[in-house]
Amino acid sequence: MTSLHFLIAFVLVLIPQTPAQNLSPSQTKTLIRLRHMLNSPPALSPLSNATNFCYLPPSQSLSVSCLGNRITELRITGTSSVPLPPPFSVDSFFTTLTRLPSLTSLSLVNLGICGPLPAKVNRLSAMKNLVLSGNFFNGTVPDLKKLTSLTELDLSNNSFSGSVPTALASLGKLEKLDLSKNQLKGNIPPFLFSLRSVQYLDLSKNRFSGALPPKLSCGDKLEYVDISRNLLVGGLPSCLVSNSSSRVVLDSWNCMKSMGSKSQHPSSYCSRDPLAAILPPSREKVEGSKSNLGLILGIIGGVIGSAAILALLVFLVFKKVRSEDEENVKLVKLPKPVAKTSVHVSPRTPADTRHMSQAVRIGTLGLTPYRVFTMEEIEEATNGFETLNLISDGAQGQMYKGWLREGSRVVVRCLKLKQRLSPQSLTQYTDIISKLRHVNLVSILGHCIHSGQDGANETIFLVFEYVSNGTLRSHLTEWRKREMLKWPQRVSAVIGVARGIQFLHTVTVPGIVGNDLGIENILLDETLTAKICNYNLPMISKNNKIGSASPFSALGENDCGSIHGLEHGEKEDVYQLGLILLEIITGKPPGSQRELEALKVELQDCLSHVPAKLREITDPTIRGTFAFDSLQTLVGVALNCVAKDHKERPSIDDVLWNLQYSVQVQDGWTSSDGLTIN
Repeated sequence: MTSLHFLIAFVLVLIPQTPAQNLSPSQTKTLIRLRHMLNSPPALSPLSNATNFCYLPPSQSLSVSCLGNRITELRITGTSSVPLPPPFSVDSFFTTLTRLPSLTSLSLVNLGICGPLPAKVNRLSAMKNLVLSGNFFNGTVPDLKKLTSLTELDLSNNSFSGSVPTALASLGKLEKLDLSKNQLKGNIPPFLFSLRSVQYLDLSKNRFSGALPPKLSCGDKLEYVDISRNLLVGGLPSCLVSNSSSRVVLDSWNCMKSMGSKSQHPSSYCSRDPLAAILPPSREKVEGSKSNLGLILGIIGGVIGSAAILALLVFLVFKKVRSEDEENVKLVKLPKPVAKTSVHVSPRTPADTRHMSQAVRIGTLGLTPYRVFTMEEIEEATNGFETLNLISDGAQGQMYKGWLREGSRVVVRCLKLKQRLSPQSLTQYTDIISKLRHVNLVSILGHCIHSGQDGANETIFLVFEYVSNGTLRSHLTEWRKREMLKWPQRVSAVIGVARGIQFLHTVTVPGIVGNDLGIENILLDETLTAKICNYNLPMISKNNKIGSASPFSALGENDCGSIHGLEHGEKEDVYQLGLILLEIITGKPPGSQRELEALKVELQDCLSHVPAKLREITDPTIRGTFAFDSLQTLVGVALNCVAKDHKERPSIDDVLWNLQYSVQVQDGWTSSDGLTIN
């Protein structure tokens, strides 16, 4: 018998081993399709139809597991901080995912997936682990009632809103639930704490409100609970009080009266009661006819009055439009700066000029309403000006990061006044500051004025929006970001900067000029919208009127707008915009003054004699993505902006006009399928 076993073993050694079955073609095709829909993230970009996915070594960014010829586990981790651009469709994406019916574990993290999570995710009925954190999912959380095998559900760091669906109560095998960093609201459903298998529950950084039931029931396996940074009131139920070393409960930064937590907001912070409408007292029945008659007469009078007001408004609007037309007709008759290059740009019409002036006002639409903050709110946002929240302390004043109660991240700038201003002047000054709001500025959301104990010194706290997607330069130099900025996106960013400059030059009289417009001070938000972050603040005179000197002890004249050399200041801003243009074209900083002059000569020579050489000077990242005429236009604009003599530099209106013209050229080229060569 032993000899027989030996013979069988010997034969098996001689027989060639058959490799494990490869992934089915349909599954491979599905993965390639997913890669394309995700805009080829770095984790998937090297893969092709020839890749044997089941034998890929797992990494931090990609892991694939198979059973037989089907994928059972898929984990993709990206670095995207912006939503996937159109034509991405979250519905089509999950339709494609359902072609992997054997999936038991799916992790898609930081990939820019945007849109509502489709209910068709329920078709992945074998799913045990579903992780979709760090994306841009919005809308409500679907019920997921058919995913009865789920043990982990992580939807954190998205934009889900609404309430938690009650259908989650059917997920009896769920061990980990993470819904943190969303915009969920309403009461926290009590069943979440008593799910049969739940061990980990994170509901932090949402907008949950109300009180937890005193007799809340907690599951026996519950070990970790985080309900911090919501709008909860009342006390902790007994089952959440830390009476066991095996259960961790975090409840800070609510409005709760828990004994174990010192970090709670005052009750007013979590108040969400709407203002009640005050109704007039009811009349007796005998006065009903008089009330009805008065009501009828009031309605008639209101209709007549409204008609009169409407007629007056129509007259005023018509008169204003007429006056603007006449004024703009005069405006276009003024001589236009002569361009040194041969780039052709269509002349502006009166209607175009009026449209540009209206665009400045339109840029302020859709922003969060400006407000006055209380000192209590400022302290709460910065956690009592905690040292860990201090960003910088220098010539620009102290800068703190913070969180508003609705969850928005902000930057708080602290500036001390040199001298006490009269209430009238202070009101006038804060009114001007409140106008520094534009889609292409890191806008001021509000302010708070705080007087010292002796009443002599005052501090102004300016609350700015927080922009977290990095600088324009980082998107030109960092390899993970630069792929996002092809030629159309670069031109769009520069147009945003130009609109921000135009706004600063016109928002006050005199305008805010001489700003620090270095490319490091241009931030991009999650939609790649450019925002100027280090612009100047208005001046104030010694007699407490706007317009001559900085009112802040930490700032000098270079940190605030000035009426001195107004035209020169405007042209200095145009010069810095020209430097930004050169960098987005070449992908490199202009460098020293000598290097800048050499680059200007080279570009001018290309425009005048060897236009085809322009392609060699451009950043390799954008080659093949621009219309040549669009590039020529922007090179000409950049050269005019960086002219040595500030009198030869164009106005910001002319720069913006040429930039918009280049976009029209680019759009025409793209629509004619020109995006193939260059």
